[in-house]
Order: sequence, then structure tokens, then C-alpha cells
Amino acid sequence: MSESILQDGRWNAQSKRMLEKLIKESAFSNNYAVFDWDDTCIFSDTQNNLFLYQIEHLIFNVTPASFSDIIRTGVPQNEVLPNVCNVAGEPLTAKMLSEDLDKSYKFLYNTYEGFKGRMSLKEIKATDEFCDFKAKLMFLTGGLFYFCGVDLSQATATGMTLDELALIAGRSIDWGLNAPISYPAIESPASLRGKAGVVRTSFQTGLRVQSEMQNLISVLNANGIETYVCSASHESCIRVFATNEKYGYCIKNENIFARKKLLDENGKLTPHQDMSVPSTWREGKALAIKTQMAPLHENKAPILIAGDSDGDFYMMNEYKHNALLLIFDCNRSTDSKIRTLIRDAEKNNHILVQKRNPQTGYMEN
Repeated sequence: MSESILQDGRWNAQSKRMLEKLIKESAFSNNYAVFDWDDTCIFSDTQNNLFLYQIEHLIFNVTPASFSDIIRTGVPQNEVLPNVCNVAGEPLTAKMLSEDLDKSYKFLYNTYEGFKGRMSLKEIKATDEFCDFKAKLMFLTGGLFYFCGVDLSQATATGMTLDELALIAGRSIDWGLNAPISYPAIESPASLRGKAGVVRTSFQTGLRVQSEMQNLISVLNANGIETYVCSASHESCIRVFATNEKYGYCIKNENIFARKKLLDENGKLTPHQDMSVPSTWREGKALAIKTQMAPLHENKAPILIAGDSDGDFYMMNEYKHNALLLIFDCNRSTDSKIRTLIRDAEKNNHILVQKRNPQTGYMEN
């Protein structure tokens, strides 16, 4: 076996010791490790960063009519969105927000020089319509994900080819890596109340690579332990970050398992999920391991699973008696599923909990 050990980095002592022990005991035996990507291998969320980049640069490849369809695909329109209210405390439906977004996107499409108009990006971003569009699109996206499983941040790539999406994803990653880490709020303008009224939401800026995770993946690979990514983000987006040498992770292209959208007859993305492969979110992550990864390793369980959220809980819970679990504690709510595993770590040394500073993006030992 290679004499490589993990760099000290900012690992807590228990995590580093147990990971090194695992590597020594599992080397060169056709074993494998599975990593979530966002807020696990990196700090922050690649998909959300791409979504913000699209909005800030108005990179959309669809007409107003198509945009109207996209934000409604798979979304119950008349049900009240749970735990979602405008600033006046009034409950909202997806229909109310979608109708306002129809109007703001149509204005942007007809006015911005990147679409059909003449106004520059700087000028268009100073309009109330852009502010309304940004606030309500981000607000709706946040309200839908746990309501009906629709991720509008992926659907807004509709109309792009996979190559176009990969190009934009790369630009957005570079943009995010150079952006400050911040948690700003945005409120839609009172001048454009529309059907939904004034809404307020917050978001995160800034991505950071994690040198400790880059090193862990490298050492696993050097010791014959295959490394996989299992992410709920779009596959093309994750692949750019995880496989490109310049970002330092160097995971094999074929080892990226993430969500896919169907392509139309022209090779362009649609808002429809590709159901021919497991949807790598929640229970789908465990299914992806069982049907896509384990068969390549004599149907063995992974030796290590790393994640941070309820989306990762299911694969961790499925293999908690076989795999070492590495959980990044991102201060999820006390009633979250991942919190139950974090509590179990107090009496189970096969569950490792690693802290990270949300202001710097660095791990804390």
C-alpha cells in the first residue's frame, strides 16, 4: 500500500484518524467511496451558484412563452405553498408568483439587448422589472423544492445544449470562486406588487474549494479506492467542477452521478427529468449506489459516504452499518433527518462530524 496519509488541513483529530485507518484497512480491495458534492466536497452550492449567475447575467435560451411553461412544469399551481408568505403575511400559490414572473420576463426579453431589445445589462439590472424577476424567481424556486421536488434552478437551463450548459457552468464556477461569501437579502419592488405582492428572500454568494477534500479524494484514489460523486445538482454542472484538473478534484468523468434532464430532438435540454436513471436526490441516492455503483464493486457497500443534508440522509442511513459516514454539519434544523445521524455520532465512532465556518468557507478542527 502507498504510504500516503492525509494532510493535516483543518480536519478535527477524530475525523482524520478514522479516515486514515479506513484507507489503510481498505486499500486495493475493489472498494469505493461516495461523496455528495455541494456543501460536502466544496463550500456552498454549485447549482445555486449557476442559477444566480444566470439571473445576474440574464442567460436564458427561451422565449417568454417557453419560460412560462418551464416555471409551471410539474408544479401544482393552485395549492398554497407551505411556509411561504409575502411580506404582508399572505399565503401564496405558485400560480400567483408565476403570473408575475410571466410579466417581468416578457419585459426583460423585449428590452434587454441580449434578447430582443436595446438596453444594456447594466441598464436592465437597474429596472424594477429585473428586481421583481430576480426576487420572485428565487423566492418561487426556494418554495418549490421541498413542496413538489421541482428544482427551477435546473429547469432554467432549458433550451441549452449540454455543451452550452457546461460552458456557462464553468464560467459560473470561476465567478463564484472569486465572489465574496455573503448572505444578502432581496425584496421585490412595491411598484410591481402584481398577484403575489411584495416578497423577500435571501441567498448565498461565493464558492470555495476544500483542500482537505481534494486531498482525501486523491489519497483514496492513490490507494485503489474508487471515488464517486452522487449529487442532486445537474450532472453537466457537477461534472465541470469535479473532473476538471484546474479545480483540484480530478474525479473520473464516468464516476459522476447526478440529475439529468431529457433532451429534445435538437439536442437541447428540456425541463423534464430523465427517469431512465435514478434521480439522485433523497431515496434516489441510495438507489444509485445500489444499481449503478455497487455492481462495479462485487455488489459491496461503499466504505465511506460523505454528505451534509437530508438529501444525503437516505444513502447514509441505508449503509450506516457498512460505511464510515462523514457528515458536514451545516447547522441544519433540529428536526432534520441528518440531525439524527449527527446526534448518533456521540455514541457511534463510525459517524464523523466535521464543522465548517460559514463566513470563511473553511473547515474547522
